[in-house]
Amino acid sequence: MQKKSLSFWILIVLLIIALAFVGYLYSENANLQSEKGKLIQDNELLTSENAILTTDKENLLDKVASKDSQLSMLQSDVESIYKSCVTQNACRGRYPNVSWLCNNVGDEASNPSHTCVCDSSCNLKTTQL
Repeated sequence: MQKKSLSFWILIVLLIIALAFVGYLYSENANLQSEKGKLIQDNELLTSENAILTTDKENLLDKVASKDSQLSMLQSDVESIYKSCVTQNACRGRYPNVSWLCNNVGDEASNPSHTCVCDSSCNLKTTQL
């Protein structure tokens, strides 16, 4: 009888341990399912943010291309203005019809004696001060 009683208590203890273990596994599974749901939501949020950022990137690249085109046109305009006088005289690199203080041969001088200007044909014209 004592063996049956002892066996009965051992079985009860084992049953309690087994139920506790099953309860622990169930709670862990519930936690994992909750974490999985959170990860799925985070993934969906990141996917939508990625799509928005990709669209923004494409828009910015379009704007950069447009600005590059504008910059290229401006650089071309400046080069044509700057290089309008490419002759090998005092007008080289000067703007037509823009005057400066110079000496009698068109060089800039600290003590100028003339006012110089290049005409539209890049010919130097000097006028004494």
